[in-house]
Amino acid sequence: MNEQYVEERIRRYSRERTLYEEFAEQVLNILKAIIKQEYPDIKIASYSKRAKEVESLRKKLRKDKYNENSEITDLAGVRIITYSKKDILLIVGIIKRIFDVDIENSVDKTLTLGSDKVGYRGNHYIVSFSEDRVRMLENKKFEGLKCEIQVTSLIAHTWSEITHEKGYKFEGELPEDLERRKNLLAGMLELADLEMDAYVESFDSYISKIEQEIENGCLKYQINSMSLERFMAWKFPGISPQVFRDVDLILNELKLFGLNTIKELNELVRFEYEKEVQKADWRSLDGIIRNILIINDADRYFKKVWNSSMNQMNRKNYELYQKFDVDIDRICKEHNICII
Repeated sequence: MNEQYVEERIRRYSRERTLYEEFAEQVLNILKAIIKQEYPDIKIASYSKRAKEVESLRKKLRKDKYNENSEITDLAGVRIITYSKKDILLIVGIIKRIFDVDIENSVDKTLTLGSDKVGYRGNHYIVSFSEDRVRMLENKKFEGLKCEIQVTSLIAHTWSEITHEKGYKFEGELPEDLERRKNLLAGMLELADLEMDAYVESFDSYISKIEQEIENGCLKYQINSMSLERFMAWKFPGISPQVFRDVDLILNELKLFGLNTIKELNELVRFEYEKEVQKADWRSLDGIIRNILIINDADRYFKKVWNSSMNQMNRKNYELYQKFDVDIDRICKEHNICII
């Protein structure tokens, strides 16, 4: 491209760069809001936005493939990095629905790379605001602007960053051994991406299975944070919110008490205590479980589990233990516990 024209484009962009920064921020804010609203369980590794650096644009314009009629479509940019590749499809669906997508300039790297190649696989969409969105007062100034939205997985992003950074330092063909190592690494990372998705899918299936089976009364599962959480929601549905203050602490207490499965814990729950929890203002899941253990076998709890540094007991719990015929006065005396 003619150097004079390059500098003219640069001067114009320098004046408009702030507008592109604002445009990228607006695109990102819209996406974040809709993703949170429609898919609140999606875990996003990171969101970022930018307006192209002036020097980066100058370098791009000087490449042979650009001429005076070339349109630069990535002056504004947004990047969304997910942990799971399956979440990419959900986000892509949102992008296609809420923006006008420039299909000709958008790229699905998965398709362009081909099934017989390894390397970066991401989705790059060139978008602009629809007529309806541009009619909004706050968006009027963005009419006609385009933004590149990149959606990729964390592993693919890592590989892209490494190769992009090295590409600036080296141009030309790599020695055969380095080229081979690069291709092997790309293949390993792609396999890791696929395995990550498979793991997430298997994990989600396992959690769903736990939820369904516990709700159906199947309590064979080992006690862990997830099975305990689902058990409490099933056993004490009236407790809201269902939150543990310190799930690691209560898991350790259950272990010290000698419980290994949800079935063993369930067998300790007295029907009278279930009714007590439902009618009283009990909100701590930790406390509810601790009370189950103490009501079942107070001597065992205070001998094997009780932390001697905890030398106080609130009166609400004290009266509860009395109600269930726990010899709590003797226990408090033996362990130097005062009632507050």
